[in-house]
Amino acid sequence: MQAASAEFYPFIEVSLACTDVDAMEQFWVDMFDGKVIFRGKMMGQRFSRIIVCGVTLAFREDPDMPVPPGPGEEFLFRNHLGLRVTDLDAAIERLEARGANFAMTPAMVRQFQQMKKDDGAKFLETDFVAPPLTAERMAAGEFKIDVAILAGPDNLWIELNEIHEPADTNWFPGA
Repeated sequence: MQAASAEFYPFIEVSLACTDVDAMEQFWVDMFDGKVIFRGKMMGQRFSRIIVCGVTLAFREDPDMPVPPGPGEEFLFRNHLGLRVTDLDAAIERLEARGANFAMTPAMVRQFQQMKKDDGAKFLETDFVAPPLTAERMAAGEFKIDVAILAGPDNLWIELNEIHEPADTNWFPGA
């Protein structure tokens, strides 16, 4: 039996419910130059399928969908889409010029990552690092991710990631 891998199961689509297909579609077209490839109804619900950022996003309209808390109300980021960028500052500048609302800047994210919960534990703690990377190599700065988070329609959080990783990992291809 062969192992499951991207070679046999390439990732092609993310399908998400939303309260307004038109707003979600327009956001991805305006912010990221998405291309609408289908619109219609699926099981009686409006839908839109968009090619954007190297993947297909399918949005299904559910006006009764409970919307998660938005910026300033929710900091757990349970559901979000992560995008890789080569220059985070330039990406932020481009998206702000297009009307993006950043819920967390890179400085805010770094501050948040150092905060501690009431029990004294950090909000972000890594207790496993896969080889060949080590905690020492990470501490030496060989692996680093800078993050900014913007909010889309229905408070869909989109995380921009500028990733610096050693050549022997290549865990986050695409940039």
